[in-house]
Amino acid sequence: MKASYYFTFEEDWRRAPVAFWVHVPVPGTEKDCSPPAPEAIPHKGYLFLHIEFESYELQFSSPAQLDHFIEVLASKPLPTSHQLSLRRGLPVGPNSHWLSRLPAALKAPRKREKLVQELRSIMRETAGQGANNAFQPMPSARLN
Repeated sequence: MKASYYFTFEEDWRRAPVAFWVHVPVPGTEKDCSPPAPEAIPHKGYLFLHIEFESYELQFSSPAQLDHFIEVLASKPLPTSHQLSLRRGLPVGPNSHWLSRLPAALKAPRKREKLVQELRSIMRETAGQGANNAFQPMPSARLN
């Protein structure tokens, strides 16, 4: 099955399930993250990418999040949520990691392979070269 996608505007980029695990605050700064957090579009909010794959919906508020998601799912073997949560450097348990919340059906090797292929295609279509670490939807993209 082919994945489809659309965009919405949301109030806070941190609502994306992968956001906490990707955009790590830079010590000694108030709002800086590495990689940089997405910037709001004035009077609209933050652009979110919604990807529908089979009966599942995935949400991302930056290309860095989608890239990380693809990198993890493309890994063989799939890393554990415990291994991934240790990378954040905080005492946040593996049960709250996005991978532990991902439906088991999407973790199966064959399904993962197909999903990664679809996500890479969507990444090529939506990730712009902008400096604000935000998606760059094509003119024909659906905005809700």
